Amino acid sequence: MARSELSALERRWLADPPDVLARIATVDADGMPHVVPGGWSFDPATDEMVLGGRDVPRTQRAVHVRASGRAAVVVDGLAPGPGWSPWAFVVRGRARIDDDLGVIRIAADQVTSWGLEAVTAGAAAGE
Repeated sequence: MARSELSALERRWLADPPDVLARIATVDADGMPHVVPGGWSFDPATDEMVLGGRDVPRTQRAVHVRASGRAAVVVDGLAPGPGWSPWAFVVRGRARIDDDLGVIRIAADQVTSWGLEAVTAGAAAGE
């Protein structure tokens, strides 16, 4: 179930995240989805996902964010070990361009995650 607040487990995961790419989704003026990989971090002072990359303010995703004020991001992977153990962290929400830093910032309106226990230090199963 999607929420707007981060759970304790998600906050622990964001404090020491894996080194993986995010997938950043926007929508153009005609409603066509646009998805690209990119670097990411989390700003605990503002509770925003910070999405980077090369010359972000000049990209199509930045054009879309300026027009719509919305974006989504997925960070996902497979937990180490045998078997199929996917994990994911998904944020959908209000987006803005931070021209000073050259990044996109997303404030969560909806947060969903699964499987983070397997890739979060100190996490207990079912948390």
